[in-house]
Formats: sequence, C-alpha cells, structure tokens
Amino acid sequence: MPSLEAVCSRLFGRPGWIPKVLWGGALSFVPVLNIFALGYLLAYAQQIRQQRDFDLPEWSEIGLGRLFSGGLKMLALLLAYVGVPILVGWIVGILLFFATFGLLGIVAYFPLAVVGFFSPMLFLRALHAYLRYDEFSDAWNIRPILMNAFADWKLLALPIITFWGVFMLAIPVYGISFFVGMWVLIAYSSALRVKNFS
Repeated sequence: MPSLEAVCSRLFGRPGWIPKVLWGGALSFVPVLNIFALGYLLAYAQQIRQQRDFDLPEWSEIGLGRLFSGGLKMLALLLAYVGVPILVGWIVGILLFFATFGLLGIVAYFPLAVVGFFSPMLFLRALHAYLRYDEFSDAWNIRPILMNAFADWKLLALPIITFWGVFMLAIPVYGISFFVGMWVLIAYSSALRVKNFS
C-alpha cells in the first residue's frame, strides 16, 4: 500500500509538472474557465485508470470539448458530494450557535468540521465509481459510495487533512492550492487501487 509521501515523491520528482500545474492553478482562479481545470483533472484520473501513468498529461493533448465536458462532470460531483454537505454542515453549525445563544462558541461548528472531513472521501469514491466502467451514472449510486468511503476513511484521513491545511494556509493563492491538492488526492486515491505502485 503506497504512502502519501511515496506518491508525493513520485509526483513532484518528475520533470515538467510545474508549468502544467501553473496553467491549472491559473485557470482555477477564473470563474467558468475553472471548468477546464476540472476537466484536466478528470482526464488525468482517466489516464491513471487506463494507463497507470501518474505523470500529468500535456494540456495540448486534451481537446477543449473534452476539457469542458469533463469539467462539468467534475463540477457536478464536487457540488453534490462536497458543496452540498459543507453547506448543510455550515447551516447546522449556525443553527446550533444561535440555539445555544453562542454558549458553545466554535464547538457549534463541529458538524461543519465533520462534513469537511468526510465529503472529499465521498467525492473521491464517486469519481472512482465513475472511472471504473466509464459510466457517469455509477457516480450517483449513493449507498455503495457511502459504505466504501467510510470503510476507507483511515487511508484517506491524512491526505484530506493535509489538503484542507494547505488550502486554508494558501487562501491568497487558492487556485493553485486547490489544483495541487486535488491532483495529489486523485493520484493518491488512484495509487491505492494500483498494484505494485512504485
């Protein structure tokens, strides 16, 4: 079973990744154009699934149509499995805060922390369910996704905590931190499914 350190060493140890990440990070800053960055990440996940190749592909190798359609799929998965749970957790936290007249303080937002921790696991599981047979409808089989995500939570705990930590510390450059974080999460969760990762 690969470690997060081993995956990061492989990703960041290969030449040529910096300009590809800078393009993705720059696009991630711009509304609408960030869909193309998401499409690139989906193409990367598909490349790992099909070819076991963990190097980032060339942007020029992926057509604009594929980037856009893939980006819309990734956006739908992110909204459903990360955005909606975080919104619900935030609303519950606000209700708890006011229901207790602020006595709980920051503890009232514990539901937000819980969904923030588990929602990326749901997203990754949904993504891999889609990639398994290249059927987008498989990403919406909620029950097996929930069961598998919670079964794997120990394997994904450290990468997800690291993702949120880096993302929060690098808010001024959120586009790059989001893109790099997603790249690493996709690569690591894919490496868990690859035999003899090295």
